[in-house]
Amino acid sequence: MNVDLYENFTDVNGIFAAHPGYIHHPEPIREITYREMRELSYGGFSVFHDEALMPSYRAKIPVVIKNTNNPAHPGTLITNERENKEQPVVGITSDDGFSMIYLNKYLMNREVGFTLKVLEIFKEFNLNYEHMPSGIDDISIILRANQLTPQLEEDLLRKIAYVIDPDELRVIHDLSMVMIVGEGMKQRIGSMSESTAALARKKINIEMISQGASEVSIIFGIHKEREQDAIRTLYYTFFE
Repeated sequence: MNVDLYENFTDVNGIFAAHPGYIHHPEPIREITYREMRELSYGGFSVFHDEALMPSYRAKIPVVIKNTNNPAHPGTLITNERENKEQPVVGITSDDGFSMIYLNKYLMNREVGFTLKVLEIFKEFNLNYEHMPSGIDDISIILRANQLTPQLEEDLLRKIAYVIDPDELRVIHDLSMVMIVGEGMKQRIGSMSESTAALARKKINIEMISQGASEVSIIFGIHKEREQDAIRTLYYTFFE
């Protein structure tokens, strides 16, 4: 239709920087990029499904989230590039229901095709993985726990042990992924250190860290029971 703007009317004054159930009166997000919105939607924000914005994104049409009961409120603008780049983090989100398969093998990085062997096993068991941070001798594979049954988990570990012959192999259940999102982190030094320091102050153990080269988001894998504590301490670090 070649429109200039798409207004999406709902029952809230736009999108908030964190879940109102975890943070009392969280800051509203005035402006956010499609890329940031995609990360937040994947991470747990339920305002938009992470594929719902695809038509407007491809057509480069800005979207405004407005409140039907309060139309005078400016709402949240979703655009290709936001003007206010001073705010390093625009939102903090989380999702639970993850498990992590950790395997360690000495000189893993010298073995050509090592990661391919692991992924072929996952394909054989019809399993999708979400994240796969690695070191020189270890890999952590994060997947949705609802894919695993006790029997499938036992068979999977047996196959990994037989094919890979790792020095250590274990599974950690009941993990939550806590994500901080913001394109401004690329221009700001210290976002990672501030995040880990905030979690350390609350004595929250980090099982996994993942950050892509784009630096749009940082993901922390923690035990589910500390999820709300993590959201709160990260929110007050970047917003208050």
